[in-house]
Amino acid sequence: PPPPPPPAPLSFPFVSLPLLFAMAEELVDYGPTWPEFVQARVIVLDFDKTITNKHTRGAIFQTAGLEDAELLKNFADMAFFQKIVPVICQHGTLAIATFADEEEEALLSGKDLVRKYLDLALGDSKKYIPDDNIEAWNPENREMDAKAVGKNLHLDELKKRLDSKLKKDQFVLFDDSERNVELAIKKKWGGVTVDAPAMDDAGNVTNAGKAGFCQHYWNVFLANEKKKSEKKSGGGGCSLS
Repeated sequence: PPPPPPPAPLSFPFVSLPLLFAMAEELVDYGPTWPEFVQARVIVLDFDKTITNKHTRGAIFQTAGLEDAELLKNFADMAFFQKIVPVICQHGTLAIATFADEEEEALLSGKDLVRKYLDLALGDSKKYIPDDNIEAWNPENREMDAKAVGKNLHLDELKKRLDSKLKKDQFVLFDDSERNVELAIKKKWGGVTVDAPAMDDAGNVTNAGKAGFCQHYWNVFLANEKKKSEKKSGGGGCSLS
C-alpha cells in the first residue's frame, strides 16, 4: 500500500510577545497601594468611560440626569476609586484630562460636571483634585483634530501648572481611548489603555472588574512601573507591558 501522507504541520495562532509574557506570568494584585518602585508622580485620568461607565458627552441637559443616584451608578468602580485617590495623593498628584467643554444650555457641563462626580465620590474633592488639576476642553472646539492631538495638549497644560520640572514619563494617562494613549506614548508621556465598560440591554456592565479605572488596570500600571524600575537598576526578570 502507498505510504501514509505526512502529518499536517502544526499551526498556532499569532501571539504577541507581551501576551506571551502575560500568559507565562500572572498579573500581581497589589491592591490599592503605591509601592516604592513607582517612578510616576502624576496620575492623569480620562473621565468618560474611564471613571464613568457611560459617556456623559460632557454635559447634562435634563433634570433627571442631575440626581445623585443616577450619577453614582455611573461610576466604573466607585469602591476602588474611593480607596486609591487618597493613596495617589499621599505619594503624588492626581489630575483629570477630558474632552468636556462648558455648554451654555446645559444644566451641568465641563469642569463643573466632573466636579459633581468627584464630590459625590470623595466629599470635598478639591482637597485631592484642585481645579487646576482638571483640564476639561475639546480640541475640536478649538479648531484642532482630536484624533491627531489626543490628550497631549491637556498633558502639556497640566505639566506647566503642576510641575514643569518633572519628566514626561512621570505623568501617566489612563484612558479608554487606545489612540489617546498611543499618541501620548509617542510624545514620551506614560500611558495605560483601559477597556471601556460594556453594557448589556439591561444596563448592566458585562466586563466589571476589568473595565474603566479599576484595580486590574492599576495592577497593569504597577507592573509597568516595576519593569521600568528593574531596567533602570539593571535587575532582571520579565514583567507585563
